[in-house]
Amino acid sequence: MPVYVETRPLYLHLTRERFAEPDAGKYAGAPPLREASDREARWAGLAAGDIDTLCSDHAPWTLDAKLDPVLNVVTARQGVADLETLMPMLYSEGVAAGRISLDQFVDVTSANAARIFGLYPRKGAITVGSDADIALWDPGHRRTIDGARMQSLSGYSVYDGWQVQGWPRFVVRRGELVLADGEITARPGEGEWLRRNGTAGMLPSPAQGPHDRRGPKNDWDQPGHASYDRSHAEL
Repeated sequence: MPVYVETRPLYLHLTRERFAEPDAGKYAGAPPLREASDREARWAGLAAGDIDTLCSDHAPWTLDAKLDPVLNVVTARQGVADLETLMPMLYSEGVAAGRISLDQFVDVTSANAARIFGLYPRKGAITVGSDADIALWDPGHRRTIDGARMQSLSGYSVYDGWQVQGWPRFVVRRGELVLADGEITARPGEGEWLRRNGTAGMLPSPAQGPHDRRGPKNDWDQPGHASYDRSHAEL
């Protein structure tokens, strides 16, 4: 049975020392924050390809809701707002910091999820026949995280004050501009229901063996195949 591994931003950037802060409740998640050595092990897992995807697990509690004094360890409101910071934080702390490559950044945020859910190469690739879902990135843009200025109703971010390098400027969905320099131009009701294909769960692997958890490779995951060469060059 194939087994896939995902992690979340909270565990790449924060450690249990945060629980010593007066407002420690805002960091509550499931599982809880761990040691710095665990955080570094996750980064090593991303670099080695052992972690397949990074998801937001977006939970936009307000700060008042997270710090409600009636809560306890059982009833604590788990999770944080991560939707707008997921990719900038990963790029800044991963690619810009030299922990992971740009290709790995694309894989864990896009290509691998598309493969697992049977949507590749319609999704997760830039190639002829794909949906033209493209994020145009400014790798040199520097910004200070400020949750109060973001779209989330939470009104704060656990990364407030964090300096990041790299930010999306434009997002194109199926060839249509839906984000331009922070301005959302998408309209409600434009989503599409997608049918999975027969490649669901097939991830490329650097070494195929009898115990490989990723499943067989596909032709379009091989160097030399047109789809591989175009998508990897353009991403």
